[in-house]
Amino acid sequence: MNTMTDSWALAWQLIAHADPELVHITALSLQVSATACLVGSLIGLLLGAWLAVARFPGHGLLVWLVNTLLALPAVVVGLLVYLLLSRSGPLGELGILFTPSAMVVAQSVLVTPLIAALSRRLVLSALAEGGSQLQSLGARPLTAALLMLVHDRMGVVTVLLTAFARAIAEVGAVMIVGGNIAGVTRVMTTTIALETSKGDLALALALGFVLLAVVGVINGAIGLLQWIGNRPQRTQPLAQIAVSEAPSTNPVPAATTGATAAQLIKVEQATVRFGPVVALNRATLTLHRRDRLILVGANGSGKTTLLRLMHGLLACNEGRCEHLPLEPEGRQPRASMLFQRPFLLSLSVTRNIWIGLWLSGVPAHERQERCQRALARVGLLEHANRPARQLSGGQQQRLGLARAWALQPDILFLDEPTASLDPSAKSEIERLIEEVAATGVTIVMSTHNLGQAKRLATRVAYLQGGQLIVQRPVQQFFDGDALPAEAAQFLQGELGWR
Repeated sequence: MNTMTDSWALAWQLIAHADPELVHITALSLQVSATACLVGSLIGLLLGAWLAVARFPGHGLLVWLVNTLLALPAVVVGLLVYLLLSRSGPLGELGILFTPSAMVVAQSVLVTPLIAALSRRLVLSALAEGGSQLQSLGARPLTAALLMLVHDRMGVVTVLLTAFARAIAEVGAVMIVGGNIAGVTRVMTTTIALETSKGDLALALALGFVLLAVVGVINGAIGLLQWIGNRPQRTQPLAQIAVSEAPSTNPVPAATTGATAAQLIKVEQATVRFGPVVALNRATLTLHRRDRLILVGANGSGKTTLLRLMHGLLACNEGRCEHLPLEPEGRQPRASMLFQRPFLLSLSVTRNIWIGLWLSGVPAHERQERCQRALARVGLLEHANRPARQLSGGQQQRLGLARAWALQPDILFLDEPTASLDPSAKSEIERLIEEVAATGVTIVMSTHNLGQAKRLATRVAYLQGGQLIVQRPVQQFFDGDALPAEAAQFLQGELGWR
């Protein structure tokens, strides 16, 4: 080529006429890098999810090693793979050196640490938001981590795109293990390097344009996937279920509340610490069947800690928290929890409930019917196929309640379930809680709203500074003998609750 203009013109001609050499090199490049990313994703996604939740001696060292390998130069990877695959190497008998297979191996080694490190960060971020809620549904750590990868599908696609870009753009590893053999192992990057060094810029420029086009197409595909993921889904008609005719999920004999009712949970001198902070200090409490126990107190008083301890999400540092068998059934009570901000997977409304049932071990043939009954009870049946995260705040809270109720719990824990809702949504959630309690479910709930406590509770407990100050039947708490000074001051400070 005599001039740069001639090089540009010839490059466009090669692209326009689909030059056979250009097509072959492009196809081989895409095949090698896509295969390497597939292999790397199978290993890297599982490794990243496992590293996010596993705890074992040397865990920190392994995480450090994976993060360090992110910066491993491609030529070093090529050299290591070459030593493994050479005739004198441990894998020399495979005879794949200077073949596309060797290039796939090299690029797989290059992208696997990248996929593992980035997917681990995705999982950790998602678990910080909703890990305890999946745990409350029965998810084991690795199952929860893998569900978070499903939840953040677009994040995973972005990770794989980054890995593909790293693979298809590298030149050192494929040059060393592939040999840049014409018609056999020449890929876009090695050809660009070779043709540029020879001064033949036409093919190099054409391949450069193709590389840019590949990146543009992939980014366009990502944008399309994001649009599809955020688009409202068409609702399919579902069988209507008459909730009033549904049998009670917890048929129990009529029982009295208080000391004569069967005991479900006994908390004795329980202390919970987070480092130097004492979140719960020597609390003693007994939960009876069909109780409606409301925990009140200021922020940081220990309400959520006590809820999570009773649910089994936390363990005592001192004392004990014991779940007692149901009488006369003789089995351990089932429990579920509605959090202040329910964590919803980036799936449909129905699928969020279905996964909760799956995690809890509900048989497959029961799940769909339970999903529909739960949605019908909370008035969300018409939204069954909508993306759960497109619901309003009140609807999301109702979905969280439906997911908890679908598990047919004996005990339902609720952590300030109406704290961020408008008055209309609060009234709706209160109505649903009363309906659930009427089926025989024992309720344990935290709230700042004393009027709500008076409406819903059979028993009220006041906490302050991690200590359970007083617990009384609801009428005695609000209208009985004088409360301890701390509780009385709290009631006086909550203006307008009556």
